[in-house]
This record gives sequence, C-alpha cells and structure tokens, in this order.
Amino acid sequence: MARLCWTLLLAVTSYLVFEGQHAEGARILAVFPIPSISHQVVYRALSLELSRRGHQLVVVTPDPIREPQLANYTEVDFSYMYKPFHETNNFSSVRQENKSKIEIFKTAVLSGNYLCETIMGHDVVQAMIDPKNTKGHFDLVILEWLITPCMTAFAHRFSAPMIGITSLPPTTVNYDSVGNPTNPSYIPEMSLSYTDKKRSFWQRLETTIFQIRFGHFFYRTILPMQDAIAKRYFGPSTPYIGDLQKQVSMLFVTHIEGFSSPRPHVPAVVNINGFNIKPPKSLPQDIQEFLDGAPKGAIYFSLGSNVRSDQLTADKRQVFLEVFAELPDYRVLWKWEQDNLPGQPRNVKIAKWLPQQDILRHPKVKVFITQGGLQSTEEAIHAKVPMIGIPVFADQDYNTKLGEDAGVTMCLELNELTKTMLLEALKKIIQDKSYRENMDRLHAIVNDQQTTPMERAVWWTEYVLRHKGAQHLRTAAVDMPWYSYLLLDVALFFLATAALFVVLLSMSVKVIFSKLKTHFRQKQKKN
Repeated sequence: MARLCWTLLLAVTSYLVFEGQHAEGARILAVFPIPSISHQVVYRALSLELSRRGHQLVVVTPDPIREPQLANYTEVDFSYMYKPFHETNNFSSVRQENKSKIEIFKTAVLSGNYLCETIMGHDVVQAMIDPKNTKGHFDLVILEWLITPCMTAFAHRFSAPMIGITSLPPTTVNYDSVGNPTNPSYIPEMSLSYTDKKRSFWQRLETTIFQIRFGHFFYRTILPMQDAIAKRYFGPSTPYIGDLQKQVSMLFVTHIEGFSSPRPHVPAVVNINGFNIKPPKSLPQDIQEFLDGAPKGAIYFSLGSNVRSDQLTADKRQVFLEVFAELPDYRVLWKWEQDNLPGQPRNVKIAKWLPQQDILRHPKVKVFITQGGLQSTEEAIHAKVPMIGIPVFADQDYNTKLGEDAGVTMCLELNELTKTMLLEALKKIIQDKSYRENMDRLHAIVNDQQTTPMERAVWWTEYVLRHKGAQHLRTAAVDMPWYSYLLLDVALFFLATAALFVVLLSMSVKVIFSKLKTHFRQKQKKN
C-alpha cells in the first residue's frame, strides 16, 4: 500500500512539473537550413538548452539528433539536402580553381534559394504553414541568419517575434537588419583577409568596394528571388522579405572577443562564441593509445566539415604525405574521408570523422593544421594548441590572419604550398615557444567572461518572449535610407551652402569692384 501511494505521489508530482513547464514554456520554431555540422552544433546547443528549460521546440534541421526521449523536442529531418548543397558549392575545390572571393560568396548565397525551395516545399512544413491549420502556433521563431532571408516568412505566418543566429561573424547585410554599424574604414569584412591592424588605403578601398558589390547583389538579386519563393509557398499577401528581415528582434552572433577585431554592437546583438565547446570526454581507445605513444608529440590535421582533404589535388596531397613521412618521431591524426590513403606513412592514422575537441585537449598534440573555420579556431584556442592555417573560403582567410596577428597561427596559401614551406612551418610552430605562450595568453583573454555564452543566449531569448519582441533594441538606422545613414544629404547641404556662400561672395565682390571701377572712372573724368 505504501509503495502504491509513493508511486501515485511520484506520478502526480511528475505530471504537475511537466504541466507547469508546458504552461510556462513557450512554443518555439527553429529553422536552421544550412547543411554544415559546424553550423548546426552551435544552433543545437541553444535549442537543446531551451528544451531543457521547459520550452517546446520544433527544429527544422539537416542534422537531427534523433533522441525520442526528448518529449518536447520535435525535429523535421532535412539531412537529404547535404549532397545537392555541397555538390553545388563544392567547397573543397574553390581555392584550387582560383575563383575570386566575391564570386565564391555569391555562389554560396545563391544556394540559399535551393534551401528555401526545399524546406518550404516539404510536406510537413506545408502542413505547418497551411492557413487552414488554426491549431498550430508559435511564440517565437529562431532563424539561421545568413543566406536564407526567405525564412522570415515563418515569423509573419505565426505572428511571432524572431531571433536571428549565426555561427559566423555576420556579413554587412546581416547587420543591416538591426542597424549595426559596419564602417569599412575600420570594421573588417569576414570574407576578406584584412583585419583592423595596419590597414592600408588599398585594403580599405577593397573592403568598401566588396561591401558595395555584395550589398547590391543581396538587395537587388537575392531578396527579390527569395521573396518570390516565399510568396509562392506562403501566399501572395506575404510582405516583402526585405521588410520582414528588418523586424528581427535580436541577432545572436559568433564573434571571438579578444581574438577578433573589436567592433561596436547595438543592444540587439548578443555574442555567443563558445557554444560549440563541450565538456571533456575520453578518447576512443585506439586514438588514445596512438597519441600516448607519440615519441615527441602529435600533429592533428583536419580541413573541417565542409572541405574534404580527399579532394585535394594529387600534388598537394603528396606534399602532406612527404612532410609527415619526414617527421617519424611525430604521430599524425588526419581526417581523411576515404577508407584508404594511398602512400600513407607509418606514423599517420586516418579516420573519416574524429572527436576534434578531445584530440586537441591531449597533451601531446603540438600543432593543429586547419582550414581556419571559426569553430575550429575556437576549439584550438580553448585547448591552447597553435595552428597552421590553410584557408579555403568564407571567413577562413580572416580567421587565419587574425591568428597570425595574435602570434598563434602560421598562414599558408594552398595553391602555393610546397613541401619545404609546410615542413618549415611545422618545425617553427613546434620549436618556437612563443606560439604556445601567445596561445596561453589568448586563451586566458577569450575565456575571461562575466557570464557564459549560454546564459546570455537563454536570458535574451526569454527576454524576447517576455516582451513579445525586442525591436526597441534596434537603432533608427534600420529604417533610414542609405544616403541619410551616410549623412550624404547633410554633406550635400553643407556643400550647397558653401557653394552658395562662394557664389554670393563672388557676386558681391564683382558688384563692389564694379562700383569701385565706376567710381574711379567718374573721378578721373572730373579731374
């Protein structure tokens, strides 16, 4: 009898707790379209934490975690988008094809149209946004804020406030939605390799031209195209996507303070760098033994989740093989996406996927050869491991250049890479103690934060829920025409006023001289 009473009491308590969370918790729709695990791990951390706090999540993602025990966490699986998305962009070859940075970026942004079409056309999503579906509602919409502005139509459909989130430093047009300043004279552009250190006139000019060209492309090409897609699926009465994206309440951005160049942020911008850092875990036994047995240390080589090292050209692959073979006292872990590596040296171990954070934490890892992605950079700083950066696209040039400025990275250009260059870089990073000392100092700066990134993100998310939006945190710049924002009308007024003054002064001088001339002529006649 006592056991039965205890069981009933436990059941009632569990019911009340669950129902209390359900009543207090919000219904949140999260749409994270880009098929890239390095993006998704950042967004997943937030959505799981919100779920643990009692909110009900519906997550549209290409990387579902598939954990049925999460009762208030529903996923819409778009993992089939991976193959066509990466075939279209082919990130592994863009550097080797010598494409311009603006063209690479345009290709990536245009692929957002495919993501819009695929997600909005899905049967589950169609049922969700059907106007006849009067039961479904959401209190908040969280959107990946990068190349799919079409997704803002979800917030309009459910009359819900929205929060944008990125796993990268936002672009100029992303910042425009909350009126955040992006002055090209000192604020770097993530797709270029210029930091704010010793920027020349030509670098500032190129940054300005890049922002103008990309802004024109985004506002004149991307927004109209995605607006047409949104209207096709959400109905012709859907407001213009360019207007909807200005209604975002907040932006959660990944910006490594203390490493990235400082920039001003309006109150609507919240920094969440470090979301991807996880508590330490034990390494798989084979990897643990491989690293433990390294005579002088280990080298970790990975080009991230979007760039495949098995798609390096044969001559570049040979460079790595020969260099690693000449360092027999060092063991190399190589993220290689095939079952076999032709010519694999004895001191090299390959795997299609590796627990990167825990490998970097191993005390014998001396250097990390990386493409320079932001999450990989964060993880290297957290583990205090110096880097050799071989950037390929997007923000990787910028991140590796920042690392070089901080004295924790050596930058190498993939197309120019030779055996001598790589071998000398590895020896310098390993032997020069300043790289690890600089990394220790950088680690201390980056991790000295008043609150954790998760605490900030959750607090501001629930702030938006409490106030049903937070557009009051945006600056007036959001709704200003570009010429007013740049004070061109004021400058024109001053120029016009100055010109009018010069004209009036000139006319006055002419009149005075004319009268003086007439006066002297009359005086001469009298004389």
